[in-house]
Amino acid sequence: MKQSTKGVSRRSFLKGAALAGVGAAATSMIAGCAPTASGDAQNAEDLAATGTGTSASGNPAWLGDAPVIDEADVVNTIDTELLVIGGGESGLPAARRAAELGMKVVVMEKQPEDTWAPIGCDVGTINSQTYLNTGAEAVDEMQVLNEWQLRSYCRTMPSVAKMYATRSGEAYDWICELAPQEELDEYQVLYSFPNGRNRVAVNHSGYTSFPGTVSHRDFNNKLGNGENQPAWGPIMRYSIEKSQELGAEWLFSTSALVLIQDEEGSVCGAYGEGPEGIVRVNADAVLLACGDFSGNGEMVLALNDEVRQLAETSDIDTSDPSSFMGMGQDGMGHKLACWAGGVMEPGPRAAMNFGNGMGAPGLTAIGNYPVFGPDGKRFYNDSQLQFGGQGFFARRPRGDMMCTIADGKWEENIMNQGYEHNMSSTTCAREWDLVKECMENYTTGPDGFEVYGFTGFGMNKSKMYAAETLEELADILGYEGEAKQGLLDEIAHYNEMCAAGKDTDWGRDESLMTPLDTPPFFGMAGTADKGRVASGMVQMSGVLVNDNQQVRRVDDSIIKGLYACGNTAGGRYAIQYHTALAGNSVGIAITQGYCTGEHIAQNLEADKAYADEYAAKLAELAEQRANQPQGGPPM
Repeated sequence: MKQSTKGVSRRSFLKGAALAGVGAAATSMIAGCAPTASGDAQNAEDLAATGTGTSASGNPAWLGDAPVIDEADVVNTIDTELLVIGGGESGLPAARRAAELGMKVVVMEKQPEDTWAPIGCDVGTINSQTYLNTGAEAVDEMQVLNEWQLRSYCRTMPSVAKMYATRSGEAYDWICELAPQEELDEYQVLYSFPNGRNRVAVNHSGYTSFPGTVSHRDFNNKLGNGENQPAWGPIMRYSIEKSQELGAEWLFSTSALVLIQDEEGSVCGAYGEGPEGIVRVNADAVLLACGDFSGNGEMVLALNDEVRQLAETSDIDTSDPSSFMGMGQDGMGHKLACWAGGVMEPGPRAAMNFGNGMGAPGLTAIGNYPVFGPDGKRFYNDSQLQFGGQGFFARRPRGDMMCTIADGKWEENIMNQGYEHNMSSTTCAREWDLVKECMENYTTGPDGFEVYGFTGFGMNKSKMYAAETLEELADILGYEGEAKQGLLDEIAHYNEMCAAGKDTDWGRDESLMTPLDTPPFFGMAGTADKGRVASGMVQMSGVLVNDNQQVRRVDDSIIKGLYACGNTAGGRYAIQYHTALAGNSVGIAITQGYCTGEHIAQNLEADKAYADEYAAKLAELAEQRANQPQGGPPM
């Protein structure tokens, strides 16, 4: 097998396009990792600083050139049917599922075995038996599918949304079936309401949210890392062991370097570097499950226009890419795909929860309440708390003061809320007593008191302020003079609208129109701050794939033998991460891995045949276009 590192230089692209039968017009297509006209060579330091321009070979600066591996440096060669690169949230389920169906599997995982851990611990499930066993009613899967598409402006792949809506519960139960019940009892935390209202979907301001999230927290510090820390890893590890029992070979502490391609450009393996040196894995198929690129600031600035443009419009220096890194991966999966001829999905490209002064101060423990601005007036529908959806805050004047205020009916109010990640009702009954204790022991005055927050890991608390009157609370929060009077007048007006049952100012939902009239009164205040733009927890965009998760080239042809799933694959989110139910990022990752591993095991040869058939179709279409008269009607 001859190693090839076919990239996306202009020459190789045109050669590939000619082979596929597509014309030079294809060079004008949107292509995040396709070549651009090189022109004069640009200074390498400028490219590194901005993430723009091209390398000497024509690749974008963030991509660079694929490494060339000397076969003499290879210390070990392994033959397998499926190579999974990345053994995390999506790669692990893919490896186990493919092995269950009889495939010989190798997993190339960069984390060491003894410290391996997945990112995250909230898993959004649709109709998992785990959740239904709580007495919750089954969710309408088609409603979930449509909600997913609506929240993404129908820019995501319907096949992906349907996969999540119809199979995420199955995938979750499948993972958990290996764990001892005592561990599940210890670590599973089902998001619900203290009164058991976890049975129905909830619609607020046009957004429907669903019950079904299961978090995994070490609430009693059994693992020794602290109370309430993530505990999804121990449950997932049973799938590693199961895959190994089924014959899967895990190459821990091994980072992928470059894919191996034959003369036709089909992917047939990869090189990786492990503790003993370079390993070559020959495979019939390769699945990229390498996670996102938020850990690579250069890629973030180059590929996520919103992050870069928010920084530029806020006069934030973008010359140091390391300032724009998130908590995720380094984008190696995206690079591997693009070096092999793949292409990034078109923008806008989604991220999870990046900030630019984009949020109102939240009463994290006690739910969604009205937000008031620097003049004391409300300025938007403050019941719209779609996760990451408050981008308009970036357009608020810098330093704008705002506050959130609740009253003594907070416990009653929270029962009317939905399951959005930004609402404290994405919580669990086992934590409710902690919050109630904090609230019952409130202290009034400017020193404030601390309240346990539902959504954070650990036992972190937020500072909250309390007063027996709204006038006193306004003073504590920093309102003075006309602004203070404006706040008091606005609350009186808000209470009148609550009594009438309709928010005629901003359209807040009637079910959330609870008057602020019962002491004690609680509040938090903050200011809009545009001094920092974060990459986000993870970036949510990836390379173009088809409905079978096969990686596509810029000419739309399929790279035979190459698949992608999880955050390495495109088509999952658009504009921003959204939470029709909390934890759907992990939920969709495990579901895609589970389903893609299953698909490859059952359809690999058919997929390769389809790739050839589709290439022939593309060639035929290109020939028809070439023979079509200029300006004439379509043939």
